[in-house]
Amino acid sequence: MKRFLTAICFMAFALSPLATSAKGEPQSCNIIYIGNSITYGALHKDRIKTAPPVFASAMVGKALGADVTYRNCARSGATTYDFLPEGGRDWEKVAQAMVEVKSKAAAGEPVIFSIMLGTNDSAIDGTTTGSPVSRADYKKNLKTIIAACRAECPNAIFVLHRPIWYSPNTYNGTMYLSAGLKRLGRYIDVLVALDNEFDYVFLGDVDGYAFFEKHYKRYHVPEKGNAGIFYLHPNEAGAKHLAKFWSKAIVKAAKATRE
Repeated sequence: MKRFLTAICFMAFALSPLATSAKGEPQSCNIIYIGNSITYGALHKDRIKTAPPVFASAMVGKALGADVTYRNCARSGATTYDFLPEGGRDWEKVAQAMVEVKSKAAAGEPVIFSIMLGTNDSAIDGTTTGSPVSRADYKKNLKTIIAACRAECPNAIFVLHRPIWYSPNTYNGTMYLSAGLKRLGRYIDVLVALDNEFDYVFLGDVDGYAFFEKHYKRYHVPEKGNAGIFYLHPNEAGAKHLAKFWSKAIVKAAKATRE
């Protein structure tokens, strides 16, 4: 069944502007990013130029030979609850982004959702919406978000990235600490399960977690917190590395639908 549905997706992509053009004309692709402060580009001097989606979109475009249009729907502090279609404070951003790409999708242009949520879900003190979020609720929320997006963009695919590492003493206005980091680490099981459950859902980046854990002093912004200097947000150079991980996964997913 998965091979059959993948073949259907391939037909949609093959007929779309992303398919190889004999004339070598620029192709088109739309990416909608859903995330929290990391995707948003928090603490950057000019996040409009250096947030991860900026770099990732350019990398995807180069790899696919496509003209990529993207929308960054991320917000600092957001959890999966905040993007639920009913009551989620950030759902309207996604809904508006889908309105903006609807005519393009109808014309056959691919729509890809790049999602990295979980950092704020893993918080232990309840200051972020719904936290701490269990794996069961994390999965339920992601499924709800994906279903709502598919209802508006039936041919869309979804690339789910593993939330990246943060230091176990992370405690700003929200308390994460080692318990939160442990919870965060377990969310990967949910992403793998969703990848196996749906043909249009793909496991995205899983390498960024270890990369930032190893190189946090170089690629994170040191922040003063209630438990000392902590590391949560990638700096501009870190955002570029994260974008490399994301773009690789997005390109792999896009190509898989054409095989």
